[in-house]
Amino acid sequence: MAGADAVLAGARPASGVERQQRDYLCGPFHAARVLRDAGVAEWDGEAVDQDLIASRAGTILPAAEEGPAVPPGASSLRGYRHDLARGEEARSGTAVGALAEAIEAAGSGSLRCIGLRGGWTGERVERLVDAATSGGVRLLANLRTGPLWASRPPLGVLLAALDGTPVAEPPAADWDVGHFVELARLVRGGGGGSLVLVVDSYPELGWDGHHLQPPAALATALERGDGHEGGVLAVVPAARVAAVRDLAGGLGLEIGFWENGTRGP
Repeated sequence: MAGADAVLAGARPASGVERQQRDYLCGPFHAARVLRDAGVAEWDGEAVDQDLIASRAGTILPAAEEGPAVPPGASSLRGYRHDLARGEEARSGTAVGALAEAIEAAGSGSLRCIGLRGGWTGERVERLVDAATSGGVRLLANLRTGPLWASRPPLGVLLAALDGTPVAEPPAADWDVGHFVELARLVRGGGGGSLVLVVDSYPELGWDGHHLQPPAALATALERGDGHEGGVLAVVPAARVAAVRDLAGGLGLEIGFWENGTRGP
């Protein structure tokens, strides 16, 4: 249990944060978690939660849904506290730049958001997660879930990955949508392999919303391959902005926001 507690340290939800996102609010859900963990509980006299962030970031709900909005096993969650704009489903969600602005405004300058984009590889993902999270940086990844492994793969598959053994038939993803998750920390195996601990917005995925993913699978998910861009939003204490920019430069990543298919507010 001590080992499991160490792996999950810093990845559990902050006090006052809901365990599941509302439909289409994955970005605001994780933004609220990060803000709460940083001690930002109120914004202009209103409690910081996914609904407030969605409202301030101009999240768009679909006018008409073409498919299920939640992964298998999860229940839809609506009951939005604010009136949110509606549009075509393909453009629904939260624009990355608007989400970053909302986080910085809520934090009153104590937090800065740095967009990271570029040619994603397993090595870049591994090095980014290892270096950034050990320095207190929070990484919100905007990706397509289809290239990921299933959130509850057989134990032998995870052990093989940690041993550095190639997995011939990776377990297929639970669902295939554009999504925000947090890349919480790197877990290294004794055989030279590694996995990334992912914090998701549905407790039904993985183990109470936590699952392990190979860096290479995350790299493919960040590349998306669905006509939209992916990337990582680094939420950084203001004093560490230069260090994160240097890290990005050393990894060959560009600094800037990406087009994830959602128009801004």
